[in-house]
Amino acid sequence: MNQVLKQVVSQKQGRDIVIIGKGPSVDQIDQSLLKHCIVINTNDSELVYPGDVAVFHHGWVLDIFDEQAPQCKLYVSDRHLPEGVEHLPAEFIPYTPESADFLIHRFFSDTIHIESAIVVTALKIANQIAKLQNETKNVYLLGFDFTTKGGFTNKIPSAALHAEPEYQERIISSQEQLLQMLLAEKARLNININHVGNKPYSVYSVDAFNQVFTARHRGVTLPKHDQTSTAPSRYGVKVIAEITTNHFGDMDRLKSMIVAAKQAGADYIKLQKRDVESFYSKEKLDSPYNSPFGTTFREYRHGIELNREQFAFVDTFCKEIGIGWFASILDMPSYDFIRQFDPDMIKLPSTISEHKDYLAAVASDFTKDVVISTGYTDEAYESFILDNFTKARNIYLLQCTSAYPTPNEDTQIGVIRHYYNLAKKEPRIIPGFSSHDIGSLCSMMAVAAGAKMIEKHVKFGNVAWSHFDEVAIDLVNGDFTQFVKDVRKAERIVGSEVKVIQATEHHKYWVSPK
Repeated sequence: MNQVLKQVVSQKQGRDIVIIGKGPSVDQIDQSLLKHCIVINTNDSELVYPGDVAVFHHGWVLDIFDEQAPQCKLYVSDRHLPEGVEHLPAEFIPYTPESADFLIHRFFSDTIHIESAIVVTALKIANQIAKLQNETKNVYLLGFDFTTKGGFTNKIPSAALHAEPEYQERIISSQEQLLQMLLAEKARLNININHVGNKPYSVYSVDAFNQVFTARHRGVTLPKHDQTSTAPSRYGVKVIAEITTNHFGDMDRLKSMIVAAKQAGADYIKLQKRDVESFYSKEKLDSPYNSPFGTTFREYRHGIELNREQFAFVDTFCKEIGIGWFASILDMPSYDFIRQFDPDMIKLPSTISEHKDYLAAVASDFTKDVVISTGYTDEAYESFILDNFTKARNIYLLQCTSAYPTPNEDTQIGVIRHYYNLAKKEPRIIPGFSSHDIGSLCSMMAVAAGAKMIEKHVKFGNVAWSHFDEVAIDLVNGDFTQFVKDVRKAERIVGSEVKVIQATEHHKYWVSPK
């Protein structure tokens, strides 16, 4: 059996796997991207997109062959198929409380069974393919919405006719529960299961999936970047796309976020680095936390931290496409780690403003640009920064309010004007704003107050198992692009402090010549 399966996918070594269901979200998938993948169909989803392997039990699936010839290379089923169709027979296991108890055991056995939860069988086949090709594979579940309330794909008009709606809803709901049982077995799998949709366990939204796969397989179109150019940016305000750890350790997601930030007009992306084992208490690290990385907060935090190779990729990739990057550095081990990349700029965030020994150590060592957020501090912290960071080339002082989100009236944009006035006496000071408010109004006002750096948290769709970034705006739906446009509009409105006559001026009572 395994050799037949191996032969079917032999030309697709190194490819990701997609499993296709019939929920309406599958209609939003860019199908041209699927040719790069190993495709597994469930039931009659080959009518959506015919793949390499199809798995089914229900007799009504055979009805489609009355209208068209089988499209998949291999069918795994307990049913008899038309003559000449490549077929792997498999035993059907009807659902009973007892059979459900042994589902995980069957999944990790060598024999393929047809489970009543057909998505589980499809995942088993994916797991078998990964083992046969001797690699861990990413598997993407497309069109598995796990509810009938939104209907079905418009590619299969008859999908709703196979059972009563209440019965279908109950069956689909139980399949979702069995899938979640399987997700809890991550350590034993040869595959990384990525649900695409809007479930609490979803890894990508449909839009995010399309963007990630487009960037991976087609490349991206970006303005040409001359790395030898020393010409200044046409804009004076640096816009920072603050990714933090919203990449969740996923390099495809991170690359797509960097590209989207560049396309939106950002000048820099910003990441985050902390030493997990020393930054948190053992009690915190051992606390329960469910994520794709495990069941503890320790596993989650380690899972979303970037390692040396990943930061090296970011460094190279950002240089290639012409966008800057820097990182918030939360502790001394992380500072020592980041120095290997010879950063031109680092950030010390508001969250560690009480870590005075660490801040003083960095101040005594770092001689390039330092970005300081001032959330949850007062004038005493400002004095501490100015007294200690005497070696820094420039100090970006960013007004910040540590509330998530921050009400507009608590953003204290007037503090930026204070930093602007300080800069007149001390040119190393550069005023800025770290935005935790909703929208762009306060950032536009910050520009009017003199800000030369604006930070905004960004995300790439929502992931329910992650830390929830209430203030982040989306790189997928165009919100961040609009934010950058608003900041640039504010720059144009502010203009220059040097009073000049504008070309649009015309109304004047001139003194009549005598």
